[in-house]
Amino acid sequence: MARRKKSKKWNWQDNWASFVVGAIVVIILGLLVANLITNKGGMIDGGGKVDLTKQDQGNNEPEQYKVQANDSLSAISEKFYGDQSYWPVLAGVNKISNPDIIFVEATLQIPAKEKVQAIRTQMTETSYKVEEGDTLFKIAEMVYQDGSKWILLDKANNVGRLPNGNPLIFTGSTLTIPR
Repeated sequence: MARRKKSKKWNWQDNWASFVVGAIVVIILGLLVANLITNKGGMIDGGGKVDLTKQDQGNNEPEQYKVQANDSLSAISEKFYGDQSYWPVLAGVNKISNPDIIFVEATLQIPAKEKVQAIRTQMTETSYKVEEGDTLFKIAEMVYQDGSKWILLDKANNVGRLPNGNPLIFTGSTLTIPR
């Protein structure tokens, strides 16, 4: 009996499919390794990085608070600052014209505890020394949290006018802040 050698024919289509599958596997492995290297500096939590350095530092950004039933600005002030007397700051920052009326589910901006005293000081000052680059609009934004109230500053200080009608203030001059 003669043994017959079977000659194997290589099918180019089978080889091409193997090549494509192999390339896909290599690409996926490469992406996984790259992801592992880039996430090496932080912990992975739900697919995102957690920056542990920010958790230990004080938060200077304003928070948001949703008003609950029976809330008042003084109660919210007490809750966040431990002092009810900061309610005018909350009213000013949130442009609340009548502090006796706040709506349930309204979102309020709560300035950071470190900034609330500076805001209250600005709100209670009765004069302001003009600095370079100041305009009545910018000053009104600082002291009233509303730039459109620049007209109050204009009337209280009887400022001069430029030829185009705009108000004229000088660096170093002191403006009266009406309350």
